[in-house]
Amino acid sequence: MKLRKIHITISSIGTIFIICFWFYQNTIHKELNNFIVDRIAHAGGGINGKKYTNSFEALSHNMTNGYKYFEIDFSFTKDGELVCLHDWKNSFKRSFGFTTDEKLTLKEFEHLVKSNSEFNKCTIYSLSEWMKLNPSATIITDVKEDNIKALKLVIATLPNATTNVIPQIYNPNNFDTIKSLGFDQIIWTLYRYDGSNEQVLAWVQKFSASFAVTMPKKRAKSTLPKELKNKNIPSYVHTINQVSEAKKYMNKHGITEIYTDFLVPKR
Repeated sequence: MKLRKIHITISSIGTIFIICFWFYQNTIHKELNNFIVDRIAHAGGGINGKKYTNSFEALSHNMTNGYKYFEIDFSFTKDGELVCLHDWKNSFKRSFGFTTDEKLTLKEFEHLVKSNSEFNKCTIYSLSEWMKLNPSATIITDVKEDNIKALKLVIATLPNATTNVIPQIYNPNNFDTIKSLGFDQIIWTLYRYDGSNEQVLAWVQKFSASFAVTMPKKRAKSTLPKELKNKNIPSYVHTINQVSEAKKYMNKHGITEIYTDFLVPKR
């Protein structure tokens, strides 16, 4: 009889410990993850019906429309600098009207922007000057290669980068490395991640900073956004340009906010 009482007591302690640990983990997660959510202008936002310009015209135009958060594409030049370009293939041709067999140097890119571009596309240096004049703007990075190297350049170049830049990461293994650079907030983007929703949920439990998760439309239609919401983790879907579609993802699927070219944020 006494042994049975001891067994019950030990079992009860174990149960209490598990409940307390679960509560502790979730409480800590909620306290740490105070990510500030707002609508994000994709590639600087659209302008004159054009997308992917990553230009100062787009940034300034969309600031007047109420945006504060701007995703910007960064690509490395031939000489290892960063320019605001989605890629050196289709995006380059769309921007300049012809193709290139190799990357350009920073000076070649700047010359081409002046001589052969409808829009004034930024470089990391010119973006730094714009951010000094627009301290309320927050930049979300999208880097197609060598993300950690690029983010080190971002930290070294852009003003108040730890607070005014939110890096997107592609590999969850890099979360702690990028956090150690000093960024206050991080977005994990899933468009290159092949893991399951269960794996996503397992990874986010390990993250220990303010962060959000962004995903393509297909994954946004799954149960993942609602499961993230239950864990106090905000989510985005990209890229949405119709009001009805935005409402569907946010109201039906549990997405918190969207990346968009043209749907202005609520003022």
